[in-house]
Amino acid sequence: MATDDLSNNKPLAVRTTSSTSTDSATSQDGASFDIVKTYRNLLTSDPDMTMPVAAIESLIELLRVTPSSTAMETVEVVKTQKALLLDSAPNPLPLLAGADLFEQYLLRSLRGQTAESFDETKRHLLKNRQLFAARAKAARDNIAVIGSRYISDRKIVLAAGGSRVVTKILVHAATSRPNTHFKVIYVMDGSPHCDASVSALREAGLEVETISTSKVAYILKDQKDITLVLVGSEVVMQNGGIISRMGTSQLALLTRFAGGSQKRFFVAAESHKIVRKTPLWHPQVLRVGVKQKDISKFDNVGVDPVGQEARDWVADRDEVDYTDPELIDGIVTEQGVKQPSQIWELVDYEK
Repeated sequence: MATDDLSNNKPLAVRTTSSTSTDSATSQDGASFDIVKTYRNLLTSDPDMTMPVAAIESLIELLRVTPSSTAMETVEVVKTQKALLLDSAPNPLPLLAGADLFEQYLLRSLRGQTAESFDETKRHLLKNRQLFAARAKAARDNIAVIGSRYISDRKIVLAAGGSRVVTKILVHAATSRPNTHFKVIYVMDGSPHCDASVSALREAGLEVETISTSKVAYILKDQKDITLVLVGSEVVMQNGGIISRMGTSQLALLTRFAGGSQKRFFVAAESHKIVRKTPLWHPQVLRVGVKQKDISKFDNVGVDPVGQEARDWVADRDEVDYTDPELIDGIVTEQGVKQPSQIWELVDYEK
């Protein structure tokens, strides 16, 4: 992607790289740059910012404060700090999606450039740093428009997970299509994200009923008017499977086998959440870098992690699972609704 491609509406390319260096970066004033703190501050300051975009913004801030005289130095600093950032997160996959996007953009921009053009590229990137966040917001707005078309009149949508993009789809459908009347059943998992989503939907004038996770199978069988089950995702894998909040895979299975053929399971996700990884076997999210309890074994029965081990693991409330692409009927992106097998179209391979 050329430097002047930064402001277009196409999804950024995705490519995976790795680094094992752990040296810290030094800013222009001699102080040590803390990329982990920068990332966390970005998420805290902007509740609407996604984790991939926060990772991108952190790396741009790294370039701003870190002196480097050559393109090679810049690339090495980015790789080093990317590794530190990923290592700090019990679930590094959302950060990896954003960091890989930024790294590939940087590598393509710097390829074959002179010292003068390197400085120009760096200045251009820093000047337009807000475009990454702006494009992410625009992507969510586009998904809201596209996704709302799949909500049927006088039917019920079953939603779960507290996803901001799912909430935006439902609110857009309620406010922009006055002749479409639908209801929402929301699966509450105890997280504040679900509470916020339900409040936003009711403020938009939607009739929302809430249920606990234990009632999902009953509701899917009992409510014949449920035609759409809608969830968000932390990341979309390159094979079209998703990593999302624990229980998403269970919901997809129940939709397929308890809900009947008239119910569709859709995922809403921005294309910047695509990561070039695929679990070898669907329960094994640990194999793609997620650090959470291995519930397929009994090693942790009755034992709760403490101290540093607790900080290194995903908290119980933030645990994730993997939903197989065969259980997903469609993935709503800003580029349209894709079948899981079509996610490859949004993954740009470096030739």
